[in-house]
Amino acid sequence: MPSLRMFLFSRLPVAADERDTLASMPGLARILSRARVMSLADTDLESVLLDSFGVQRQRDWPVAPFSWLGDHGETGARYWLRADPVHLRAERDAVLLVDARHFTLDAESAKALVDALNTHFESDGLRFFAPEPTRWYVAVGRVPEIATSPLRVVAGRNIDTLLPKGADALTWHRWFNEIQMLFHSHVVNERREAAGLPTVNSVWFWGGGTLPDALPHAFAGVWSDDPLARGLALASGVSLASLPENAEQWLARGNRGEHVVVLDSISAGGRDPVDDLERNWFAPLLRALRARRLSLLSLLVGTGERVLRFDLSASDLWKFWRRAPVLAQ
Repeated sequence: MPSLRMFLFSRLPVAADERDTLASMPGLARILSRARVMSLADTDLESVLLDSFGVQRQRDWPVAPFSWLGDHGETGARYWLRADPVHLRAERDAVLLVDARHFTLDAESAKALVDALNTHFESDGLRFFAPEPTRWYVAVGRVPEIATSPLRVVAGRNIDTLLPKGADALTWHRWFNEIQMLFHSHVVNERREAAGLPTVNSVWFWGGGTLPDALPHAFAGVWSDDPLARGLALASGVSLASLPENAEQWLARGNRGEHVVVLDSISAGGRDPVDDLERNWFAPLLRALRARRLSLLSLLVGTGERVLRFDLSASDLWKFWRRAPVLAQ
């Protein structure tokens, strides 16, 4: 009988002031109410996903080399960071970061901006890549002494205290400022501004690291189209498949052992498909637990401040005294 560890990058109604929304999702509500819940030490799901595969933290949790592996298939010995395109919005006493969940960017525009970065930073040994229009990387010639903040943690917040820290931080702050000046007058942003679209006026450096020599064989299978999850599967030699349309398709495969499903990573113009998740995943997984087709369901959900893990076994469904969902305050 399989068990499932599901990482949910969608925003889910798990906050205390979202009970009304949760009332329209009976499958998720029952899962949350009967599950055993714990609050994890890490604040973002990428870190928890890496830790689940036995990856060790470097200066950062090394999101970039694994997601590049999932995107491109090889990393070499270089040091990688994510350098994702963002919109910085100046407020009266803060600069807020808007990530690519809230704007679109076509491939031609992304290429033009990345080409400008590569021309400008060639002498500094930086090489930028855009395998997807809203997912960018930078390869660095030497390992920088910086620690960065994950994009999901920074999104919607004042960036002043979240810029890179460490011995090389001032260099990276300078490059951050140079990118803003470079992008300010770029033709891509002139066109976007004329069309009433948010400008892509900076990048956010985060998730730096190198690929380790080996990873343990942690799971029976990984099911996802997310590049980080795919890269972790490739690096650990775990069976890898694209994300099924729903839980019934996954259950029909007759899987054994513990599997990982990663749903809804950051995507351009993305939305939080909670209705689809209820119909396609939560309700059928709940039925599978009741029918003993699934031994354990673990949901890992980010709240923006922390990561919550909800573990639900078939026997937990009989604990009728657990009635109210455990919600984040």
